[in-house]
Amino acid sequence: MKRVRIVAMLLAGVLSVTSVPAVSVSAAKAPLSSGISSQQVSTVEAVTVKEAAATNKDAAKKETSKKTVKLGWVKKNNKWYYVTKKGNKTGWAKIDGQKYYFNSKGVMQTGLVTIKGKKYFFAQSGAMKTGWKHISKDWYYFEKEGYMKRGWKRLGERWFFLDEETGAMVTGFRVIKGRRYYFRKDGVMFNGPHTYKIGTRYFFFEKGGALTNTEGWKVSDLGNHFYTYKNGTVAVNTKIDGKIIDGGGVGVLDTSNEMDRIAQGYRSDTQYLVLANLDTHYLQIYKGNKGEWRRFKSNWEFSCGAPATRTPTGQFKLCYKNPSEYGWKEFTFCRAAYVYWTTAGFMLHTWLYDKYSYGDPEWEEIVDDRLGEDISMSCIRLSLEHAKWIYNNIPHGTRLVVIE
Repeated sequence: MKRVRIVAMLLAGVLSVTSVPAVSVSAAKAPLSSGISSQQVSTVEAVTVKEAAATNKDAAKKETSKKTVKLGWVKKNNKWYYVTKKGNKTGWAKIDGQKYYFNSKGVMQTGLVTIKGKKYFFAQSGAMKTGWKHISKDWYYFEKEGYMKRGWKRLGERWFFLDEETGAMVTGFRVIKGRRYYFRKDGVMFNGPHTYKIGTRYFFFEKGGALTNTEGWKVSDLGNHFYTYKNGTVAVNTKIDGKIIDGGGVGVLDTSNEMDRIAQGYRSDTQYLVLANLDTHYLQIYKGNKGEWRRFKSNWEFSCGAPATRTPTGQFKLCYKNPSEYGWKEFTFCRAAYVYWTTAGFMLHTWLYDKYSYGDPEWEEIVDDRLGEDISMSCIRLSLEHAKWIYNNIPHGTRLVVIE
């Protein structure tokens, strides 16, 4: 009976040991007199250590899951970052088709930002912007690469100028490399050749946009004539060189003169036009072009063909100069100097000299110096001075118009 009680006590001891979380070193060394073998103690210790390791591993997994880093856009302290597996993004980045810039700490940039000496503009979303942007009170232009443009900028057929220091769009008058230009309120440059009204005055701008700085007649892109002064302003409400200038600065010929009016309907292959009126016996020389002929030489008296050999009317060309010295040509009973042939066969030349004249007509004997009469063999006779001027100055191909 006593033996049975001892065995029951030993079993109760074993069950009690296996239920504790750990076994002390002293328990491992318990004396054999306690009734537990060394093999039994070793087994109990191994089971409890394995359970503890498993418990620690589960706790570590839970702690790791709590520390998982969020990738992509992250807002922290009211600042935006873009996080990758390698950490915060820095420098340039293209995200969802948009370009962004992050500083060295990974903070997304907005507004005007200087990067390697150039300025860029980023919206509140951080996306880089291009084209025109209104910042504060000025307009700026950002190229497709993103940087702020300075200096000249062409968009289509329009020119703009961005301040070379600030990049702000320029308006009004601006001196650029010694020449004056004008830019509208929207920044578009006034281009020429054309006149524009600025304030109460008109100004003439040359091709390329520079304000003219020379005095004289200018022709606009519309074919109108303007007289400009050295400061670029245009003459208005006046008369210059036979042209009436209206309130808008446009100069038109005073065609109250009948020959001036007639001349405007003809063209010439040179910058000159010669118009002779057989009824009045006056010849005039014009300079310019069709519709804009300006009287250059006025009312030169001449003689023309007699009734039986009437000078033909119509349009002709001056085509050939008599090549002898002083342009001499011998006729049946006389000579003429500075002879200029026309395509109709008749000639323009001086009054008549002695048949044996051959030197400088200034010193030769004149045999017929009549002007303003119908006496020639269809030729137009002029004074020595006038015939000489035409011979020396009017080029081949010049239009001669004869009217009556």
